[in-house]
Amino acid sequence: MKVSAETVVLVTGASSGIGRETALAFACRGAPLFLSARRTDRLAQAAGECRAAGAARVETFPCDLAEPGAGRRVVEEVLRRLGRLDILVANAGYGNSAPVRDYTPEQMARIWQVNYQSGYESIHAVLPGMLARGAGHIFLVASVIGRRSIPYTAAYCVTKFAQVALGEALYFELAGTGVRVTVICPGTTQTEFFDALERVPSGLASRDVKSMQSPRVVAETIARTVGKRRREIHFTASAKAALLANRAVPWLVDIGIGWHLKRRLARAASAVSF
Repeated sequence: MKVSAETVVLVTGASSGIGRETALAFACRGAPLFLSARRTDRLAQAAGECRAAGAARVETFPCDLAEPGAGRRVVEEVLRRLGRLDILVANAGYGNSAPVRDYTPEQMARIWQVNYQSGYESIHAVLPGMLARGAGHIFLVASVIGRRSIPYTAAYCVTKFAQVALGEALYFELAGTGVRVTVICPGTTQTEFFDALERVPSGLASRDVKSMQSPRVVAETIARTVGKRRREIHFTASAKAALLANRAVPWLVDIGIGWHLKRRLARAASAVSF
């Protein structure tokens, strides 16, 4: 399947970061776009940029995916307005930094709904049409820490592990149908995700912009992967090395995480003391 002026693309979480860049990547290829996000003003801005970049058509649907069933409603709206859906990029999500004991069941339910359940709802809604046509591509934007959990991000990691598991199962279930499934596992990326983490009073959230990858790299990879049989994609050499080490010598990775955590805790304590 090639991206063209007839290829309808849905991107959730399209108002910023990887979602916005992915929308622009498909806009440059002339695809009709359906963009969804919670922030109406930012969504309208992204839509304008996509029209200027060459998208055949741009429709928007402001929607809070924290509401149960919202993932299905987005797909139903795409089908109502554009008649079909060829590429689903389930990108919407957010993260937080807190110890498990401080993360309430209500907070866990919300992050689960946004990061995992809404994507599952969208997939469940779009699959009948894709299977009937024998074509389509589903992208689940997960994370490298959907393969290895790290302290103080348990809630986020849980949702990303679930996305990876869903993608793995679907990859084989849909083999031979013409419908592709790819799990995207970025490492640390230059998005607003880390701005949100820094507002958490754990003292543990930090970022080094120089070490982060550009969201455009992730977006272009998604656009170039359409129609290809790629089950899972990782990006940075450091992430690939860490995952390889986690499979081969997990005890060594445990030591590294413990050492890094002690340093972060010491820095947080030092900052508080001043």
